[in-house]
This record gives sequence, structure tokens and C-alpha cells, in this order.
Amino acid sequence: MKKIIIFFMFLLFLGCKKGHFKENLNVGNGVSNSINGVSNKYLSTTDFLVPFSSFKNKIKNKNNETKVKRGIIIPVYFYDKTLWDKVIYADIDEILIINPFNGPGDNIDSNYEEFISKLVLNSKKPIGYVYTKWGNRPIEEVKDDIDRWLVFYPDIKGFFLDEAASGNDKINYYIEIKNYIKSKGDYFIVLNPGVTPDKSYFDIADNIVVLENNISAVNDINCSYSDKSSVIVYGAQESQMEEIVKKYDCKYVYVTDDSLPNPYDTLPNYFGEEINALK
Repeated sequence: MKKIIIFFMFLLFLGCKKGHFKENLNVGNGVSNSINGVSNKYLSTTDFLVPFSSFKNKIKNKNNETKVKRGIIIPVYFYDKTLWDKVIYADIDEILIINPFNGPGDNIDSNYEEFISKLVLNSKKPIGYVYTKWGNRPIEEVKDDIDRWLVFYPDIKGFFLDEAASGNDKINYYIEIKNYIKSKGDYFIVLNPGVTPDKSYFDIADNIVVLENNISAVNDINCSYSDKSSVIVYGAQESQMEEIVKKYDCKYVYVTDDSLPNPYDTLPNYFGEEINALK
């Protein structure tokens, strides 16, 4: 950042010296700037700043390669306030999948209300679980779950559409759900086909779980759409978690040593180490 500031000041100095800013400096509105091929010799100070903003979700690794700035996506399928506190106060970008009863349930749970509220206050992103049976669940049932989430837990920030289809033959089903959700507000949508879907799905969702499986399936991870992809892996040792984090450049990652039948009923023993590895 220091180098950027120095570079900017140097350019400003040159501009002033040559008279380019003498009478035409107008911070913030790009006076006489060249836009869409309309040429002009003058630049505003913001013209130097715009290119840097495009990197706000990027980081550089030790080899100076641009990588996605990553976070963690956690299926919070446990009812333990001690563990809830760990995710509330974890120092990382988080998506938390909330699932009271295979969806929002039939009644409001005050503990979940409090949990979701604390997540939001700590700049986390709680999203509500909704299953879709690979595009075969009646769409009115899906919409009903969405509505109940918004009535019971209005602080929710998005939806996790589980058991999502991956083939293009079901794309219209998910387009309708996406449009329904977005008609309610700018909610974040995560699809979980558990595999890499047809590329058309990346136009629907804000993020897609391109792999949800045990550690034996990690070679199937495909982060081609890195900024819109997530990976969830269970049954992994700490060293395997570190290798996944290092090797695959998906936006959100969750690796746990928990196992079936419910690999998401607790946090991994190396939760703190995983947070640090993802930073």
C-alpha cells in the first residue's frame, strides 16, 4: 500500500508540473477524462484509484500470483452455544448454513434468533437451509420454506439450496427459485449440487458448492469459477486440510475431521488452524 501511495503522489506531481492538473483538477468526477474512446488529455485523481479497487477481493500469494481472498462456509448442524460462539467470533469471512429442522421448522426458536442476530452483528453471513431434491421437490414447497425463513428469522442473509441439480435440464426450476428469492430482497444464494454443475448455474447462484464429499474425493475439486465456488470436505486429518487449502483456490472452503452419519454435528478439532490457513 505504501508503494501505491508513493506512486500516486509521483503521478500527481508530474501532472501538476506539466500543467495537466493546473486548471482541470476536479476530484471525483473525471473532468475531461477519456471514456469509451472519447479522447482527452486530462485525468482526474480518481482515474488512478479505480484500477486498484478491482482487486478488493484478491490477494497475492508468496509467488506473487493473484488468488481469491477466501473465507469459510460452515454447515452449523449442531445446537451447542459454546461452538456457536466459536463461529461468531472467528476472525474470517464466514457463511454459516443454519438448519433448525431440515429447514426453518414450524416454529421460531429463540436460541436461533439470538444466534443469527449475533452473527449479523459480527459481520457474518447466516443463510437458511432449504432442500430441493435435485430439482424434484414441488417448487411451492421450496417457496414456502423461503417465506417461513423470512418470517421466523428476518435477519437471515441468504439461502442454501441443498440437493441441487447439476444438469442443464433443471435450470429453469432454479431460475424460478432465484427470481423468487431476489424478489424478496438482495439475498445471497448458495447452490449445493455437491459436484461441479453445468456452467449455466453460475449465472444463477452467488456461490456453488462444487464438491461436498469425504476426503477420498478431493481430486474431483474443480475451482474453475474460483470466486463463485465452495468446497466442503469431511473425514480429513489436519495435514490433509492444509493441503486442500494450499492447493485449491475456491472462494469458500470448509474441511473437517468429523465423519458420517453427520459430519457437521461439531467443529473440527483443528478449527483455529483452519481459520489461520485460509487467511
